[in-house]
Amino acid sequence: MKNISPIYLYFISLVSFVLANLLREKSDFAYGVFLGIGVVVFLFAIYKKFGTK
Repeated sequence: MKNISPIYLYFISLVSFVLANLLREKSDFAYGVFLGIGVVVFLFAIYKKFGTK
């Protein structure tokens, strides 16, 4: 995860948010998992972008 560019991490978080939105009514557990993954990856991308300067 150290060598991944922040733009790819933003893309992964965006895909996770979209999947969470698509699965919201079908499975609460999957919604929570993808939403959590999206938030964690997004925060990691922000930390990586601003924390390395």
